[in-house]
Amino acid sequence: MSIELVTVLLFSGLLFLLAIGVPVVFALGGISVVILFLIGGVNDLFIVATTTYRQITDPGLITIPLFLLMGNFLIHSGISDRLFKALNYWLSGVRGGLAIVSVGVCVALAMCGGFGPGILTMGLIAVPAMLKHGYDKSLALGCVMAGGVLGEIIPPSIIMIIFAYISRISIGRIFFGGAIPGFITAFLYILYITVRCYLQPDLAPRSSEEITWKIRWASVKDIILPSLLVVLVLGSIFMGIATPTEAAGVGAMGSFLICIVYGRLTWKVITDSCLETMKISGMALWILVAATLFGVVYISAGAQDMVMEIVENLPVNRWLILGVMQIILLVFGMFMDDYAVLTICAPIFIPIAVFLGFDPIWYAIVFILNMQVAYLTPPFGWALILMRGVAPPEIHTKDIWRSIPPFVGMQLIVLVITMIFPQLALWLPNKML
Repeated sequence: MSIELVTVLLFSGLLFLLAIGVPVVFALGGISVVILFLIGGVNDLFIVATTTYRQITDPGLITIPLFLLMGNFLIHSGISDRLFKALNYWLSGVRGGLAIVSVGVCVALAMCGGFGPGILTMGLIAVPAMLKHGYDKSLALGCVMAGGVLGEIIPPSIIMIIFAYISRISIGRIFFGGAIPGFITAFLYILYITVRCYLQPDLAPRSSEEITWKIRWASVKDIILPSLLVVLVLGSIFMGIATPTEAAGVGAMGSFLICIVYGRLTWKVITDSCLETMKISGMALWILVAATLFGVVYISAGAQDMVMEIVENLPVNRWLILGVMQIILLVFGMFMDDYAVLTICAPIFIPIAVFLGFDPIWYAIVFILNMQVAYLTPPFGWALILMRGVAPPEIHTKDIWRSIPPFVGMQLIVLVITMIFPQLALWLPNKML
């Protein structure tokens, strides 16, 4: 069977299965098994078993459940409420303060959780609070959804771990490659909220509650413990003291101890945290197994040689090829979740980027920034779906959709800036020990 026919059958079959609602893991795995059978018959099906065994026994993947466990323990320790209240005390009286605090807490949760739980927690805490204080619906919804998806690009990010595993790039280097673009994105959100609330005061009425300095300083204790844990985990990776897996283990234990310190450790917290970790880990690992099998089948059919030959013979500038790849990612992101786009496109796009002379760490960050945009773009934007599930009853789908354009625009600005200035993604990784 020719590689051209394999390409048509593999991708058309995959897109068809996704279009009719087949889950990503079954779509990827199912079409891979069918094509493998058509290419080599029954004798080649052993590849399915060996690929699965190799993936699920890789010790490096323990990083995923450990970071997830760290985040789940911290969420159940009440960190979201504590951070929201503490930061709100410090920004009391600032117009748009609740929206700024929401972005700040989302950044903190992203650095603690590894999977961006900000949308769910802030959707339940911050959105009702902002609506109660007379905030504009679009501002309240938009800042929470945009802040929540920062978990894609701010370390430790689960999608970064999966990307690193697929591309065989250092997890630690990808982590710190995303830090500066992630913080720039958060800064742009805060700047936008501040300027817009200054120009349109009716969007965010100033709080009339009087907060004393005694209350502000007393709230610092709720910020110290999670901050120390983040510094310990990410700092140990940056300084070369621990591998990402070891640091994730320290983080999981640290979050467990924080639950004890806050008096929130119960049997229900332990079981809920472990079950949530198992569910998300299982989803990520099964997708990774199916994606690896998809890549093995396609590459064994000769795809890499075909793609490289096509790219090599294209009489266009390498930046044009990169731009086309970004457009493909943006379009795919509108109709598929980020894991599906990652597992389908990354194995094909990474070799192209390296062949064109782009740094793989830089390209990884550009790719993930694009996936962050995918989280907010309808009709499939996952952040929109999550917000619809936790938003107050007076919020309608049209309110959610109307709130995202300014924040998507800022995400695209950071994406373009990172493409123009690669050192934004490369400076910190190059400083790692």
